[in-house]
Amino acid sequence: MTALNRMSRLAAETQVAPDGDIARPPARPDRIRSAVMSKSFAAPRTIRRIAARRVFHSANGRAVVLTIGVPQPVPGSDWGCPLQVTGLNTNWRRPRYVFGIDGLQALHLAMKSAAAVLESARPELEWLGERGNLGMPKFLPDLPKAEQARLEAIVEREAIKFWRSVERAHKAKTSKKSKGRERTKAADKA
Repeated sequence: MTALNRMSRLAAETQVAPDGDIARPPARPDRIRSAVMSKSFAAPRTIRRIAARRVFHSANGRAVVLTIGVPQPVPGSDWGCPLQVTGLNTNWRRPRYVFGIDGLQALHLAMKSAAAVLESARPELEWLGERGNLGMPKFLPDLPKAEQARLEAIVEREAIKFWRSVERAHKAKTSKKSKGRERTKAADKA
């Protein structure tokens, strides 16, 4: 769109109030008109280079497909990771970029966005026959450094506690089996 076309459209949208003041129509902060948005920021119509795809199922058996594209540099911006969720009535039906400072952050934020979109789906989605568990990674919230370290320590401590209990249960189970085998071998020899 040329600058002249933009100016003429802006002039057409401009209104003159009864007191003579010039007023522009109120902007909607939740929407960016596609004509105003730079074409470089608009995600492609289809995701050509796919990093990951997963198919979920809704309660009525309908497929819900999550597609995450390969992060790429976006002209005039940082990096964008295309994200699309089909099968749900959301704004993510068409691919959209999730932006980050670099490719890794764009991918990380795309995964967080995908998890939020899928977890908010009603009714709950199903993956591998399990309802509610989408197999998406859980990320810790971004907090100030001291609180982040404290939260990470809590998660680490709880994970270690869990795996130690699993290890103890496994050892107890295998030691019972080995004692049972020793008894049967001794009974066979006698």
